[in-house]
Amino acid sequence: MNEQHSAPQPKKERLIFWLIAYGLTFLMGLPLAIAQRGGYNTDVFPNAQMYYPAAGVMLAYLAARRPSLPRRFFVFYLLNTAALVASCLGAVLAPGDVWLAAANLIVVAGSALAWVFLLTERKEKRAAAGLRWHGGVKALGFVALFILLRTAAVFLSMLPYGQLGEYLAYWSTPAPYLTFLLLIPNFFLSFLPFFGEEYGWRYYLQPRLQQRFGPRGGVLALGLVWAAWHLPLNFFYYAPETGLQSFASQIITCVVMAVFFGWAYMKTQNIWVPVLLHCFNNSLILIYSGTAVVSNQTVTWFDILVQLIVYGVIFLPFLASGVFRKVCPAEK
Repeated sequence: MNEQHSAPQPKKERLIFWLIAYGLTFLMGLPLAIAQRGGYNTDVFPNAQMYYPAAGVMLAYLAARRPSLPRRFFVFYLLNTAALVASCLGAVLAPGDVWLAAANLIVVAGSALAWVFLLTERKEKRAAAGLRWHGGVKALGFVALFILLRTAAVFLSMLPYGQLGEYLAYWSTPAPYLTFLLLIPNFFLSFLPFFGEEYGWRYYLQPRLQQRFGPRGGVLALGLVWAAWHLPLNFFYYAPETGLQSFASQIITCVVMAVFFGWAYMKTQNIWVPVLLHCFNNSLILIYSGTAVVSNQTVTWFDILVQLIVYGVIFLPFLASGVFRKVCPAEK
């Protein structure tokens, strides 16, 4: 085979990544808007969207015919993504709760089977695709630190609203701790959406943005890119009546999380660490708020001010870490 055609093609890879990670996201924003305006169930759309960044990376690598890819795992993941896209379209064309049930089945059954496909791939292939766990138990220390900081941020956020006493009373009951224990097996049965974002953002895009904008500038730029990616959800899912405020809140969330997730990834070079961080960040909402419902919220500018101060103070200092003096190597 001609070496010119078999070698990786970075420009083509980048184009495919952006077309899937961003292009598909905004394209699917159209049926999401139609479903939201029509009063249909839109809960299938957020989970599906989380799959698109990793799907972009996988399609880019497969199109470039990169050697030593875990192809079976990649193909299985892409089939799951296609099934979720079909569920989103079904929610618009034939509205009904069946599509959410189908999507939940795809995520849970898909995650369980994905472990089989992933772990039966050869170690060299997993390593070549950045999918090996390393760092031992120490890597889990970053997850524990994040849970502590995220919980502290929630407690501090209660102060301006005068709800700290009520919140402390809730934490004096067994409920939050029992729910937390359930989150651990839940990760193994629903890891694909979180992997979907982190394999795209942290593994693929972060080192490329850091090479262009520097170690700190790269993670901040990623935070903005990540926030903008949520726009369809901000305006047609999370807070349709206060979409602008929701997007402002999203910018804060994504920038501060990009700093901490990026820091943890650079310290460990283990993509599973930010996958776990992302999983706990999203899943802990069930403990912090007592509900998993995140749609049709009302976000105020005061909420945004509190969030900016609390989360900025807790997470932005990680930018001062010495790890940001070097750049994560990006594949060519």
